[in-house]
Amino acid sequence: METSIVKPTVVERPAKFRGEINSSDFNDTMGELIHDVANLCNSVNYLSNRLERALLTQFNDTSFLRRLVDSLKNQQIYVEKVAGENNFLASRFIDLSDTTGITFPGGQNDNFSAMLSSEFGQATLPVLAIENRFYTTSLKNGRIIPAGDLTIRITGTFDKSDGAGLVDYEKGGIVSEGKPEFAFNGSNQNFWIRKVTFPLDSKTDEVECELVVQVPDGPSSEANLIEVHPFPNGSLDLLELATSSDLGNAFTRVPGFSPQDNINPHRYHFSATTVEQIKIRLRQRNWVEENGQKVFYYGLQELGLKLVDYDKNWTPGSPFGSNHTFIVKMSAPDGFGFANIFRIDPEPNFLLEDSGKRHIHLRISTSADFNGQLWDSDSQLPPQNTSQAIVASSSPVLYAIFELNFVSDSGGSSSPFPIGTTPYVDGLGLSFNLVEI
Repeated sequence: METSIVKPTVVERPAKFRGEINSSDFNDTMGELIHDVANLCNSVNYLSNRLERALLTQFNDTSFLRRLVDSLKNQQIYVEKVAGENNFLASRFIDLSDTTGITFPGGQNDNFSAMLSSEFGQATLPVLAIENRFYTTSLKNGRIIPAGDLTIRITGTFDKSDGAGLVDYEKGGIVSEGKPEFAFNGSNQNFWIRKVTFPLDSKTDEVECELVVQVPDGPSSEANLIEVHPFPNGSLDLLELATSSDLGNAFTRVPGFSPQDNINPHRYHFSATTVEQIKIRLRQRNWVEENGQKVFYYGLQELGLKLVDYDKNWTPGSPFGSNHTFIVKMSAPDGFGFANIFRIDPEPNFLLEDSGKRHIHLRISTSADFNGQLWDSDSQLPPQNTSQAIVASSSPVLYAIFELNFVSDSGGSSSPFPIGTTPYVDGLGLSFNLVEI
């Protein structure tokens, strides 16, 4: 995808040492320099105008999206108010990508707070150390040093093992491969962008490619976290994510992975294991018309492979909230209070873990200071399992208080958390009714 905007025409014509100067050579060189300078000025003006138009377009699009988000929030408030006035059931999902109302216990040592990443919409245990498998960070100046022995294979022709055999999923397209090494350099400024161009009347409505990267040698061959930053964000499908413990062709799907359409930045936690190769398969179903052609863009901003050491401190029997904790505030619409809670649905569902072996502990309360407790996941079943609602006493505010402890042993066969890593919270769904206050 490299495009040359300015092509220099000047040619070096060195004069002989103590020799005569040829005026035609001098004049030709000056003419070429003037021509190139004029081209550079025109290119700078052209790029400046395009950048100004792009910024204006981005500003208008961003303003529209903000208005749309505000409109959707107002719609949600209206629906909840109508539900409250008519004693209907209302539901809300709290996504941790929105940090509104998320706090940590007052006065608590930062070492005992949970860690929130709004980019991934996820809360985890605090991190003690990180080893990046694709690059290192200089201890002297903090600069990122990409691996020198990175081996990447990308193809649009592969076998999905679905009986179709070897298929070219970019057939008929002109492929510009971009720079795949940009997906492994730890920089948010560089992207790997693969461009596939078809005639505008082409019937192709999607393209796919497969990338296999060999993990560079390092101090350790183990990893327990993969982070996927897609490009474009929110309009790319992730169809496969697998690892191999050697340099052969035997790949195993990453635990907890399932194909996702229109993926946003996403993390995959798994028990520490040897990773020598990663295979990722991408699909793009969204195309743009560009210069009279149908163009598909897809790739990655970053594919991170890490070995992460999480804080394992946990004091059994200590007062709730004194271990790794975070608090989510949930407010009822103005003039209303929460009457009853009928469902509690955490994401992922840690309630599937065996009782007494859970690695996330949740309390629903009417205050953030651990008083006013309404429900405790350690001692009570969720209301959908008992057919008995939780009485919220018309409180205008509810607090979901989460406490996390390291997954040192199994939480049972249905546990969503692999052993030897952090538990994580992506959000919380509540179903309730409201009452006017």
